[in-house]
Amino acid sequence: MVSVKKTYALIRKLASINGPDVNKNLLDRVMYNSEVLSHWGKEYWWFIFFGQDKKQIMLMIFNKFGKSIIFNDEVMTLRKIQENRFQAITAGWIYDGNELRELEDTNPIITIDPQEKVLASTISNKELTLQGSFPNYKLTLDGLINLNITKGWFPEDKLAHGVSIPPLGVGWVDIYSKVEGTVFGKKFKGTGHLQKVVGIMPYGSFHWGRIVFQNGSSTSFFCLKTGKDSKRLFIKSLAFYDHNNKKFIRFEEPKLKILRKDEKKIFWIIEGRDNEKKLKMTLEVYAKKQFTIKNGGSQVYIEYAVTSKEFNLKTKDEVITLSDLGEGIGTFEDAYSSSIWFKYGASLIDLLGNAYQHTHQ
Repeated sequence: MVSVKKTYALIRKLASINGPDVNKNLLDRVMYNSEVLSHWGKEYWWFIFFGQDKKQIMLMIFNKFGKSIIFNDEVMTLRKIQENRFQAITAGWIYDGNELRELEDTNPIITIDPQEKVLASTISNKELTLQGSFPNYKLTLDGLINLNITKGWFPEDKLAHGVSIPPLGVGWVDIYSKVEGTVFGKKFKGTGHLQKVVGIMPYGSFHWGRIVFQNGSSTSFFCLKTGKDSKRLFIKSLAFYDHNNKKFIRFEEPKLKILRKDEKKIFWIIEGRDNEKKLKMTLEVYAKKQFTIKNGGSQVYIEYAVTSKEFNLKTKDEVITLSDLGEGIGTFEDAYSSSIWFKYGASLIDLLGNAYQHTHQ
């Protein structure tokens, strides 16, 4: 149990930071290590990139406690071979500007070298590699992706967060970057989001979205919900980064409404109010990908690649519209699980709320 205690210690350390004051060594420690997991234990690496002309990439590495998992209806093996060498899952997709290119769900051996700062895996029979240290990384997928990841313009470009309610807890780091390179041999230029999460907690049902606009501004939102089709939203967050004025506009306790308008095309409508602040945003879906996880609970992630069709933010001092920002692209996530975790009470709900809220900002 000593090694499991180290996982809890890491979560507590990240929780003690809860913000951008995280140093390079700790970022490396989290990104380039696989933790020891106990029951309900999970760890994710998410690599998300938004480019020009609607180009978008999402790659995921997923590991959890147990010996097997059903991922997209396929049984896959989970096993630890040695420290930082384990068998888990890689999955993802690429929108190349014209169509969604699905990457084959893979059950590879994943190897991490903490000293050399290299993470190596396989997806679709091609080697996936992340290497480097903040703020400079390189991500490659043989023959398909070659990206140089460098320091971006976001004022909070690195974050560490954690929530601990023993025996449950979750900790994570986020890195927001500028990205240039090639995808399918064509130029890719945009932004990147690297994230590593380690948690000992159940799955949850939620909405999350992040949109980056042409002028460098961005918006993010999150809420928990009680199930797949629930309209009851709680533990809500909404924030906008105004790149022109280098400031955040945060909704402290937003009254958030999320609606799906399903006609020939899918639209998501996000509305938020908080005292004198009011926001309405309409997102049009141009691609969709679903991940389904079963065993030790069930979880469905539906990832929508979206573009902004409407944006209107009003405060007591200003009005910001889509004409000020330029087109935005991003991801809207609709995730849901079984509602079994609600029986564990308010403390667990608060844990999940804080965890998912910060994890998906």
